[in-house]
Amino acid sequence: MSSIPDMSGWDHLGTSDNAEFYLVEPQILAVVPNENSVDDETTARQSVEFQHEYWRGRNERGGSVIFMDRVRDSRAGARRIYGTLPDPALITGFALVGGTVFGRAVASVFIGLSRPSAPTKMVGDFASGVAWLRSLNRSELRG
Repeated sequence: MSSIPDMSGWDHLGTSDNAEFYLVEPQILAVVPNENSVDDETTARQSVEFQHEYWRGRNERGGSVIFMDRVRDSRAGARRIYGTLPDPALITGFALVGGTVFGRAVASVFIGLSRPSAPTKMVGDFASGVAWLRSLNRSELRG
């Protein structure tokens, strides 16, 4: 079973070497890795910089839902980038969707080893990830 919902209502924003980027709603992006992708320092940098540029261009902050079930390997260089490069002035958080045992394992290793600079949470499905990011975005408006 795929953890990715129907994407037909999402606006496609761009592509990196290993993923597609979509606008789900005004403050939430979806990062959809290519099937069996490997995330390394180069692709991690591309992803974070894409998100930075998007939010900077809109002069706002937002978060991303990332579909971990499609990632075959997350290398140390990628984890290093995610631990240091995300700018909390632009990124409210990352919701890592792991709907399979393997996807949850990759997300757990990612969170445990990288200590991302933006709030990051592993969730079981897309709806939970969106709900969590909405709560971060709402608290940002109140704060």
